[in-house]
Amino acid sequence: MQGDKAHVRRVRAGLAIGLVAGYVASVLLSVLASRGEGGAASLWTANGFLAAAFILLPGAWRVGVAAACMAAQAAVGLAAGDGPGRAAMFPVVNLLEAALTAWLAIRFCGVRARRLSLRELALVPIAAIAPAAALAGVLGATINLALTGQSPLDGWLAWAAPGALGTAIVLPAVLLAVRAGQYREFARPPLETAAILAGLGALVAGVYLQNDLPLQFSLFPALTITAVRLGPPGAAAAALLTSMIALPLSMLGHGPAMLAPHLDAAGRVRLTELVMAAAMVSTLVTAVAVGEQTRLRQLMLGRDRAARAARERARRAERAAAEAQGLGGQGPGQGRSAPPRERIAGLV
Repeated sequence: MQGDKAHVRRVRAGLAIGLVAGYVASVLLSVLASRGEGGAASLWTANGFLAAAFILLPGAWRVGVAAACMAAQAAVGLAAGDGPGRAAMFPVVNLLEAALTAWLAIRFCGVRARRLSLRELALVPIAAIAPAAALAGVLGATINLALTGQSPLDGWLAWAAPGALGTAIVLPAVLLAVRAGQYREFARPPLETAAILAGLGALVAGVYLQNDLPLQFSLFPALTITAVRLGPPGAAAAALLTSMIALPLSMLGHGPAMLAPHLDAAGRVRLTELVMAAAMVSTLVTAVAVGEQTRLRQLMLGRDRAARAARERARRAERAAAEAQGLGGQGPGQGRSAPPRERIAGLV
């Protein structure tokens, strides 16, 4: 019992550390590389990690992760030149958005199920991420209006769009990645998994290191193959890997989004986010559909084997009962052929 509790604490500690690290890395990337007018970042994936922590961890762990994330973001903001007011208020808005996203996902989307179905994955962006990002955008726009005089519509778009797109990329992927143990039918040799993800990473880098051809379409077949071969956990890892390569390169001025000259830097990043979100949705939907079919096929095969085994046991039991009845009906001297009735009558 004590060993089980210690194992659970280690798992939760590792998950908490990983989610805090993801949040801090996202904040660093967004604040230092993609800040625009009003202090809002054109790329914001951090809230997906914090929302995942609220969903996956119990109360005390949630508080610890939230406190660490808020302190880290405030420190990064101060280092980036934010005043004390902005450095204090921006983390609070993100905390409220992540908490609302997690509450809506738990309450209406069933994200704590052992295996996520297509229904849960479809509900997460619609019923949890979008409403939370819209409300957080109102708070962020109010702060920007008070601090910088930015118009309410521009402020709302600057907060809501990056938050919704970033969370839509990160949150479903994290929720599936931590459920890898529930998809054992997709367990592959480590060498095969590494080779598939390495090949995908090389393809994404090749697509986003050039600015001359709109090659985003080439990602979808590769992601589909990954989803079919590695299942939902592998698809989640592939979606995160694709985003981690494509989005920073887009912020550095690379990739097919550069073919849209009428877009500014923030617009090109958001266009890339839309592509990543579309790729992530198609990949995860394919992976979950394949997973459900594989599980159903295994259940049917298991039931067929069980039915055959039950019929075989029933036949053996019938044979054993017949043999026992035949042996039990023979008394002493039985087993010889009895004389015909005519012979008995003649002797009498």
